[in-house]
Amino acid sequence: MSELRQDPITHDWVIINPERARRPGGASAAAAPCPFCAGNEHLAPPAVDALDDGGHWSVRVVPNKFPALNPSREALAPDADPPLVGRRLPGYGRHEVIIETPNHEIETGVLAEAQWQHVLQMYLRRYRALSVVDGIRQVVLFRNHGRRAGTSLLHPHSQIVAIPVVAPETRWRLAEEIEYFDSIGGCGTCQVLAQELAAGVRVVRVSEGFITLAPYAARVPYHVQIIPRRHCAAFNEMQSADLEELALHLNRLLGAFYRLLDDPDYNLVVVTPPLDQVHRLANHWFIDITPRLTTPAGFELGSRIIINTQPPESAAAKLRAENPADGGTA
Repeated sequence: MSELRQDPITHDWVIINPERARRPGGASAAAAPCPFCAGNEHLAPPAVDALDDGGHWSVRVVPNKFPALNPSREALAPDADPPLVGRRLPGYGRHEVIIETPNHEIETGVLAEAQWQHVLQMYLRRYRALSVVDGIRQVVLFRNHGRRAGTSLLHPHSQIVAIPVVAPETRWRLAEEIEYFDSIGGCGTCQVLAQELAAGVRVVRVSEGFITLAPYAARVPYHVQIIPRRHCAAFNEMQSADLEELALHLNRLLGAFYRLLDDPDYNLVVVTPPLDQVHRLANHWFIDITPRLTTPAGFELGSRIIINTQPPESAAAKLRAENPADGGTA
């Protein structure tokens, strides 16, 4: 049984779920039939959503076979030993897998722009569907690419988790964005984008609706964000018309990663406010992509201060050079 426990001092939430240890991994998983491949649909749970492409699915969504959270609100058993020292909640929520293509062999670095449009369409559909599930306060949408990023199956896929609490990182960022707005009177992200566009040195790609850039205080080498240029508080407010342009940014960026960094492991996260605390003027959603080229050590873990060995200006210049046909802009 999954459960949520809250740290009594920091109020951070942790999911306790021994069943997650049963996820596939290692040589045995590589030798087994892939449950995400076309023709192996019977090896995965029944689909909850799919996009049709001429009688075949192009993107398919299934419940995670080893979910972090359970779809039923089972009551927790009383604590026996040790005694309760903080809040506990049933591990209630939804956990789905977005299978991005029927093709097991294709790498996301060479995934076609049109297929990224299908993937993003499903991102938006599932985010909106899970946002209205009773008791859900936050929807977390992410992609783990490669073993160092935490993936257990190599077939291209993303995941979406709906949770009944607000995640610690989200709670912290929400407070900072609101404090900035209260102090300055505007959206902090919008003001940063104006400054970055004027400077240009950290911009990887810019189009009418989006900007891809290496953030000023990048946490790791080649840390990149894709941000809407018009003010948009939450991911579910994105318009369907924006998907084509966003797909182009993802296609070009991940293609540059593939060529320049030899298909690195990375984590992709949609950063967006909790469902019940959206500040229309202060929040601004974006996609955060963190390559796993380095490993945090004792200083980072003890201080939460990151040591990044590459200036973001250098990363942006190298990523721009990977798309010389348009100079990294559109």
